[in-house]
Amino acid sequence: MIHAPALPEVLDTNTVGSLEKLRDTGLLSVSDAEVLIAAAGLQHALTQVLRIALDETPVIEDATPGLKALLTRAAEAGNFAQAHARLLELQGAAREVFNRLLAVP
Repeated sequence: MIHAPALPEVLDTNTVGSLEKLRDTGLLSVSDAEVLIAAAGLQHALTQVLRIALDETPVIEDATPGLKALLTRAAEAGNFAQAHARLLELQGAAREVFNRLLAVP
């Protein structure tokens, strides 16, 4: 958003599209873009499964085996524990990039 006045072409209605544009213009490093794009993609995939499958936000520990299988597949993981670990890893990596780019202590 801070670059939009000077470079409106980096704006996009899609988060991943905008991250790709920021990477392509050099405003976001390739490594930072990879982390943020992977995190956004996983969040999107999991959110779509939850929106389709449920009427409310689940307590993930209480999820049915079928829902856990759908989430595992959406996360492209071998099992639910791996999917959960991948989500936590990407969330942490994305937070690190965000904090560094915005100089948040």
